[in-house]
Amino acid sequence: MTISQKSLRVVLTLRGSQAQNYVEQRDSISHDWISKLVDWNWAPLLLPNLLKDPVEYLNNLHPDLLLLTGGEDVGQNLKRDKTETILLKHALKTKLPIFGVCRGFQLINNYYKGLNTQISGHVAKPHTVNFTGVGKKIYGPKQKVNSFHCLGTKPDNLGYGLIPIAYDQNGWVEGFCKPEQKIAAVMWHPERTGAPEGDRILVETLCKKKL
Repeated sequence: MTISQKSLRVVLTLRGSQAQNYVEQRDSISHDWISKLVDWNWAPLLLPNLLKDPVEYLNNLHPDLLLLTGGEDVGQNLKRDKTETILLKHALKTKLPIFGVCRGFQLINNYYKGLNTQISGHVAKPHTVNFTGVGKKIYGPKQKVNSFHCLGTKPDNLGYGLIPIAYDQNGWVEGFCKPEQKIAAVMWHPERTGAPEGDRILVETLCKKKL
């Protein structure tokens, strides 16, 4: 990979994982994310969960975007919860663009006093999403997306000031934005097979302050 000056510098948060055959807890990220960012000519920068000062580490990376990745529900990994919440607050304070994916969607929704509840039929089951507002401009009226989550958000449970940009066929929110804070989030996984066309445009639009 050749990183040009025009490449987005993207800080990715990491999930917890257990090594096979022996006891060793790790921070990790799927190769899918690295491959996707390389394909998009973005620079992936990884931020672990055990730092004493994650904000200082983040600032030293000079990022263009904070990407809150998926994997693990909020509450399953307290070290990750703490790290990501600190980073989220700092990004909001400094107006660093934020893109949340699946768990990242849930974390941002929680921060804005929203509620995520149990949902069925969304684990490894692709489905159609209807887009609205900014979502419709970027993705078109509807697309099929991948799906790997067991928590969802109804419109009435969406956090304060978050604007829906996508719904599934049963009315669950699948994407939102908060333009004045440079936030966007989706419940599908852009890095995996079955992601809709438009994810790269959404994030680049977010970083260019045109949402």
